[in-house]
Amino acid sequence: MKNKSLTFKIFLSTFFVGVLVYFLCAFIFITNMYGYFEKQIFEELKTESIILEGYDLSEESYDLDAIKKLKTQNRITLIHPDGTVYFDNTVNASTMENHAFRTEFLKAKESGVSTSSRYSSTMLEKTLYFAKQLDSGDVLRISCDQHTVVVLVIGMSQVLVVMLVIAMIISGVTASLLSKKIIEPLNKIDLENPENSDVYEELKPFTKRIAEENYEKSQREELRQQFTANVSHELKTPLTSISGFAEILKQGGTDDQTTRDFAGTIFDESQRMIALVNDIIKLSKLDEKSISMEKEIISLREITRDAMEIIMPMAEKKNVSMNISGDSGYINGVRPVIYEMIYNLIDNAVKYNKEGGIVCIKIETLNDSHRVVLSVQDNGIGIPENEKDRIFERFYRVDKSRSKVLGGTGLGLSIVKHAAKYHNASIFVKSREGDGSTFTVIFGL
Repeated sequence: MKNKSLTFKIFLSTFFVGVLVYFLCAFIFITNMYGYFEKQIFEELKTESIILEGYDLSEESYDLDAIKKLKTQNRITLIHPDGTVYFDNTVNASTMENHAFRTEFLKAKESGVSTSSRYSSTMLEKTLYFAKQLDSGDVLRISCDQHTVVVLVIGMSQVLVVMLVIAMIISGVTASLLSKKIIEPLNKIDLENPENSDVYEELKPFTKRIAEENYEKSQREELRQQFTANVSHELKTPLTSISGFAEILKQGGTDDQTTRDFAGTIFDESQRMIALVNDIIKLSKLDEKSISMEKEIISLREITRDAMEIIMPMAEKKNVSMNISGDSGYINGVRPVIYEMIYNLIDNAVKYNKEGGIVCIKIETLNDSHRVVLSVQDNGIGIPENEKDRIFERFYRVDKSRSKVLGGTGLGLSIVKHAAKYHNASIFVKSREGDGSTFTVIFGL
């Protein structure tokens, strides 16, 4: 089902509110007008009772004949204290039943004056009664018929319909203008600079969110451009080297040792390119969260030992010792991703360490909060204070010349950062230039 526009929804809501207000006002007007007329009728009945009190209203009085001949649409009834009707100007009083238990009669006997009403069997008409106790003890009752609200509405139907049509037209025009007026500021929002747009106070969080997304989008675009430039630069150097040595070999004339040296250099540079491409693929998968493997319960200690075993030859070559302490550190994660994170942390700790340095890996499970802490500490070259915030950037190297010699791609810590983010973990760095570094990853925050 196609969603209706906001303008139409505002129009519809405003229109129906206008129509609802009309019916509400019509109801209040009719009920109040009906109540006013009823009050006026009771006043007329009261006035007529005062006039009738000027006659002799006793049962033997000749004035009763005169009252019967009065031109009035109201019914006049005289009742003895015992409820016996002795006069009625519309029917034969002798045929009427005893009124001793009629509401208006009882109230008049009790308080002197009373008013009451009774609906007809069809509910289209009701009778209004005004009763008053005379000095003689008899009760004078005057009544008249009044149409109910239903009849009043039917009688006014043409007027009400015309008023409804007018109300609908006014509501429609007002709703149309109002909906357009409300939507107008929304249509004027500058999506490129939403915070500069003049919008409703309620929409400011929305425009702020758009501004933030625009900023993030520009940042991502800038990072992509930087990444493209960096990749181009990183690939250009080995490709140039490979191309140059290959061209020399192609021309021939080199001795066996030189050929082996050139071939070794070509192999090293191609391996460097392969490592770079592999790291780019890993980052791309982490960025897009396109890793298809499911999470499982894994041991950080077990994965750390696997990584240490691979790094051991390089550590022995630099005379760097590695040790691990703590517990098993079970977490719910993707094994290959966690392996890449731990491998890169230990690999960096060895590469950027001093001759004869130490790398300490500690794994600790915090039982009170179900968190697992992994820390990798070295006593190597450390990180300058002004460069700590940039070490996780792609292709950023603290010691650029040394990184090239060690064969780093400049993507290791970026992989660590994205791997931690993929597992909803937090990573912290504590370092001092010339005094080593400690990388701490906390899982289960």
